[in-house]
Amino acid sequence: MELIAVGLNHETSPIEVRERFAFSPEQALEAMSSMRAELGVREIAILSTCNRSEVYSVGPRGTELAPRIRTAVCRYHGVDHEATSSCFYVHQHAAVARHLLRVASSLDSLVVGEPHILGQIRDAFQLALAQQYTGTVLNRLFHLAVHAGKRVRTETEIGLRPVSVSSVGVDLAQSIFGDLRDCSVIVIGAGEIGQATVRSLTQRGAGRITVANRSIERARELARELGGRALDLEAGFADLRFQDIVITSAAADRPLLDHARIADVMAAREDRPLFFIDLALPRNVDHEVSTLYNVFLYNLDDLQGIAAENRKERERDLPRVQAIVDEHVTAFMQWYEGLAVVPTIKELRRRAARISEDELQEHLRRLGDLTERDREIVRSLAHAITNKLLHEPTVRLRESADPGHLASVRYLFDLESGE
Repeated sequence: MELIAVGLNHETSPIEVRERFAFSPEQALEAMSSMRAELGVREIAILSTCNRSEVYSVGPRGTELAPRIRTAVCRYHGVDHEATSSCFYVHQHAAVARHLLRVASSLDSLVVGEPHILGQIRDAFQLALAQQYTGTVLNRLFHLAVHAGKRVRTETEIGLRPVSVSSVGVDLAQSIFGDLRDCSVIVIGAGEIGQATVRSLTQRGAGRITVANRSIERARELARELGGRALDLEAGFADLRFQDIVITSAAADRPLLDHARIADVMAAREDRPLFFIDLALPRNVDHEVSTLYNVFLYNLDDLQGIAAENRKERERDLPRVQAIVDEHVTAFMQWYEGLAVVPTIKELRRRAARISEDELQEHLRRLGDLTERDREIVRSLAHAITNKLLHEPTVRLRESADPGHLASVRYLFDLESGE
């Protein structure tokens, strides 16, 4: 079997490419179902966040699985796979484990130490698990990733000083305006990122905060908690003419704010500038909006500079985090490599048990009348000899998992060819 991860992230592709490959939970379910049938993989899971889209799979060896996964992902999203091939990376076996554990530990995030990725990994795993799309290998790998991520957050300074994309977005707003107390800020979207954004704004002293969301009740709940006001989406869009900063993080498959709508907003603002910080993927604000006079638009890729400063501040934490990752990768690979020997060990033991039983029955027949106690002693002797002879080879096979050793054992004992 072959463990493979195929994906793209903020380091390999710009936002205009990443948003084309983003999966909603419904899309992830649909894509996993079709790819399992098309590619013949045993296990599959899709992780899609604002900074990455990745497919984790376990399938048969020698089937050119990685390029077929990439082609299937491109086909699902209607994207030319040749034009985007350079944006994808492929990891195999140990590299898959190392990559996912680095993601779970936030080492591979735009913002090192951001807390949301662990929940996103857990959600992606639960989505695949509920449909029985994962199995022995991915179940083990994702459980280990979540465990490693929790250790990083409890055992290192990264967990004590958490930051996120939303807090970096607020950093950007503060760098533009300085004191936020006199600024009017509207947050569009009351999901996880929207909630974190509102809390970051409150901590930085922003005085006038509005929350706009499809569900007005959810917006009211968040606004009530932090002393702001709540609007539904349409009312929030109409309210843009009174705002200084617009921070968006709503889930949508196409832009919510386009050139025409914002042009109307700007016409009613009397030359007052309007700043957009778009934290959504796919983006909530069409990039053409930035061509309007006095409109300033920033997206996730524009946060790279601030995120780089964040990484510098956390460099002293990184060796400890990497040590936790390495420890869990080693544990996973010892277990994973051991899986390769299991079929051979089972076949060897079945063959030995069959020979032992055949010889036992033949010799019991030849021994004639024996008491049941004597027969049991002979059976125990045969089984004990078989188990003792196989014990050391079994231990050595589990320890080494060397393909050459497996091939030799299969040849010497005339076992059926394995995968």
